[in-house]
Amino acid sequence: MHHGKFICEWEFELKTISASVGVLTFLLGCAPVDISTPPVMITPKIASNASGIDVYARERANGNPVPLFRGQKTVQIRAMGATESAGFAELSGVPCDIDSGVYYAKISTPANLIVPDYGASSPAIFVRCTYNGKMGSATVNAFNKTNADLQGSAAGTGLLGAIIIGAVAANKRNDSVDDFQYPPITVQVK
Repeated sequence: MHHGKFICEWEFELKTISASVGVLTFLLGCAPVDISTPPVMITPKIASNASGIDVYARERANGNPVPLFRGQKTVQIRAMGATESAGFAELSGVPCDIDSGVYYAKISTPANLIVPDYGASSPAIFVRCTYNGKMGSATVNAFNKTNADLQGSAAGTGLLGAIIIGAVAANKRNDSVDDFQYPPITVQVK
C-alpha cells in the first residue's frame, strides 16, 4: 500500500568508492519539499494540567518546581525512504506519531510542529513514522543554540581565537536565558 508520494528520487547504484559522492549528489540535487500545510500544535497528555501548550501550567501555579514556560518553538519533521523504484527520496504524506512524555501529536510529513519551549528542560521528542508497511523513528533533544552560535563564531579565528571565544562562551553561558532549539527531524523509514 502506498501512503505517500515521492518528492526527489535518488537511485541506489553505488559502489564503495562512490558512496560519498552519491550522498553529496543527493544533498545537492534534491531540495527539501516546501511545507505547505499549517503548523501542527502538540496536545498535552494531561489536559487539566495545561494552559494552551504549556503542559506544566497548573503545577507551576500550585507552586511546584516545574520548568519555566518560555513560549513556543517550531520543529521541522520530514521522512526519507526507499521508493517503489528502488530509489531513495523525501516522502510526502507519511503519517507520524510524536511523543515527548508530556505531550503528543500526529502529523503527515513534511510538517512544522509547534512545541513548548522550556529551555534546558525541554523534553526529548520521539517521532515514529510508517510508510508502505515499513517504520522508522528518531529521537532528538533540544540544544543550546546560544552556545552553539558562540562556538560557531570561533571557527576561522585560529587556535588562540577559538580558545578565547570558548572561554568567554563558557563564562557567559546561562541555561536560564540561553536560547534552546530542536534540530530539524528527519526520520529514515526502512
